[in-house]
Amino acid sequence: MAQSYDDRKIVKAYRNLAREVVKREDLYRMMDQEALREQTQHWLQKFKDREITERDRIYIFTLVREAARRVVGLEAVMVQLIGAFVLGDGKIAEMKTGEGKTLVSLFVMYIEVLRGNKVHLVTANEYLAKRDREEIGQVLEYLGLSVGLNVSGLEKEQKQAIYKADVIYGTASEFGFDYLRDNMVRQIDDKVQTGLDFVLIDEADSILIDEARTPLLISDHKEEDLTLYGIANELVQTMLKDDYEVEEKKRLVWLHDAGIEKAERFWKIDSLYAEENQPLHRITMLLLRAHFLMQKDKDYVVLDGEVLIIDPHTGRALPGRRFNDGLHQAIEAKEGVEVREESRTLATITVQNYFRMYKKLAGMTGTAKTEEEEFRHIYNMDVVVIPTHLRVNRVDNADEVFYTKEQKGQAIIYEVSWRYERGQPILIGTSSIKSNEWVSDLLTKAGIPHQVLNAKNHAQEAEIIARAGKKGMVTLATNMAGRGTDIKLDKGVYKLGGLAVIGTERHESRRIDLQLMGRSGRRGDPGFSKFILSLDDELIDHFDNKRWEKYVRRTQQKYNFDDKPVGSRKVHQLILDAQKRLESGNYDIRKDLLSYDEVIDIQRKKVYEERDRLLSIEKLGAFSERILREVAEHVFAPNEDQDARFEQMAELLGGTKFPFSFDQVTLMSKREAVEALIDWHRKQRTKFPADTIHHIEKEVYLNLLDQMWVVHLDQMVQLREGIHLRAYGQQDPLVMYQKEGAELFNKFQDRYHFYFAHALLELDPEGLVVG
Repeated sequence: MAQSYDDRKIVKAYRNLAREVVKREDLYRMMDQEALREQTQHWLQKFKDREITERDRIYIFTLVREAARRVVGLEAVMVQLIGAFVLGDGKIAEMKTGEGKTLVSLFVMYIEVLRGNKVHLVTANEYLAKRDREEIGQVLEYLGLSVGLNVSGLEKEQKQAIYKADVIYGTASEFGFDYLRDNMVRQIDDKVQTGLDFVLIDEADSILIDEARTPLLISDHKEEDLTLYGIANELVQTMLKDDYEVEEKKRLVWLHDAGIEKAERFWKIDSLYAEENQPLHRITMLLLRAHFLMQKDKDYVVLDGEVLIIDPHTGRALPGRRFNDGLHQAIEAKEGVEVREESRTLATITVQNYFRMYKKLAGMTGTAKTEEEEFRHIYNMDVVVIPTHLRVNRVDNADEVFYTKEQKGQAIIYEVSWRYERGQPILIGTSSIKSNEWVSDLLTKAGIPHQVLNAKNHAQEAEIIARAGKKGMVTLATNMAGRGTDIKLDKGVYKLGGLAVIGTERHESRRIDLQLMGRSGRRGDPGFSKFILSLDDELIDHFDNKRWEKYVRRTQQKYNFDDKPVGSRKVHQLILDAQKRLESGNYDIRKDLLSYDEVIDIQRKKVYEERDRLLSIEKLGAFSERILREVAEHVFAPNEDQDARFEQMAELLGGTKFPFSFDQVTLMSKREAVEALIDWHRKQRTKFPADTIHHIEKEVYLNLLDQMWVVHLDQMVQLREGIHLRAYGQQDPLVMYQKEGAELFNKFQDRYHFYFAHALLELDPEGLVVG
């Protein structure tokens, strides 16, 4: 309980500061725009060489409050000011839906610019970025700051202009992609980002937690035999229950001995696990995952002959996104649609690791407290709950739990029909398209007209939501209607009790349930919410606890003759436990993913630093010579394996005009050979025009580094895929991955340095550049 007490202490301290701001509301009232802009300039100068004090913050907030009142007609209330102070400390402010988070962002962005920071504001989608940029952006501009909107598909010059602004609005993926693209440029002037100072994240739990599992990828096409997927699909269709095992919770599937034998007979090979059969093993496992772990209309939909991923948190289809590492192709083969080629990753970063590079982070959302541990552990951010401005007038009823799915269906229809007859608008939430369609059938049979919103018709989303608050409207939606959607109520609806939200199943995360409930009772409006569940629900199904299963079976047999809900408090507690357990399971998966990704993150930072160093060097002479010397010292060093040493020497010197014969070099000492090589290289370099040789060396080095980095990323994916299969006994797969990943990285560095040294020696000043 200590934590919530702490929250109250923070809120109380900031309430006093907020009071001071409100007290001074007349301070800037008489100043014209010019005078307010002068204040901005005055502060920008003043804070260059001193910190902002508490007193400064009060005056700055007073000024911003006045500007917002003039420009958009919104006067920040106490709780909004408290939220802004919390964000200024680099924390997460949990503010209920409809509390005006957009206005809160204004204060913290303005003060961060005065601190000398570039400010990035991240929203859940481009539509919201554009909307907020237009509304709040105009207040910042009124005060003399520049505001940009970072969208996809712009030219380099346009991007560079946007990043010159003080405040930049955009989506997480667009900022992340700009970072990746900046680390693929050939000249330092082609970069667009101007540093990662301060980022404010709207819907922080959605972006920092839910999207954290999806890496951002820049890719091109990979050459691959696509017919194998269809062939492997035939094999998997012959698999029986005894051939494989599935562990739903960990999302794993593997073959038993019978399945392995079946696969070996099918592919006509001796061993599925032999090195040379790696591609066949991989494709077999991918098809198993596609058939036994990926569910149609839950994980993906098939629309117009195309497999589209469904975002598990919003229920939206994600066009353009593909499952990586061959899984998408496997699902295409399973569904009998055209198998499209896999892409090869050129650059990748997870949302988590991108945001952890900012000097300062802050976030706001309606639901974050349940995930406080994760925010603290991964991002080092506390969550502070901000009280609401008006009392929440929504009535939240206790869950009703029924014995069977059929009884639950009847209860949903009963609840909806009597409210529908009164004319009360109703929003019914489901967690997948499948259950969405199930409820829709029930409503149709009961003769209740309704509108449906799911990933298959998301194009009409805005119109559907606009109608959802009208009298007598029944709207059925997957969790898409959960975030950022403001359902406006018709005038006559208030006395009917506002919007009624009916949840038909508990989600894997309590936050998504809270977001659904939060669609009703906004800004003091009346509202109602209730969840109608059954013991057959998927959430309860996932909760594999033998005692619980026995209890459910006993309860169902005993009481199945009436249609009353389960009266036992134990059931309600168990549902909450199942939810908490799933949440912590999902957190463990994300933590695990992050631990694996940190291995690549360290490597990526080293490679990007190396690229930056190279881009900023004007003259490459000393840099090139250092690498050449390192490689030569390694190659010419005495080695017990004489054949391997000769092979490396031949590879390094082959195709070059080095004036000593191979036999002469083998008779030299290591030192003599290295010095002879360096001497000759220096003389060769002087025969090129200075600018030409620098340019050539830079291009050769970048080409090799980029090409071999892509190959290395691919090897890391292969290593990761296979590590769980090899991690038997007492070995931790993560430790093995870290160790072998580091070995691969060292090999990658040695290889591209070796090829660079060889390319340097191949450069021929007499006429053409070879190699």
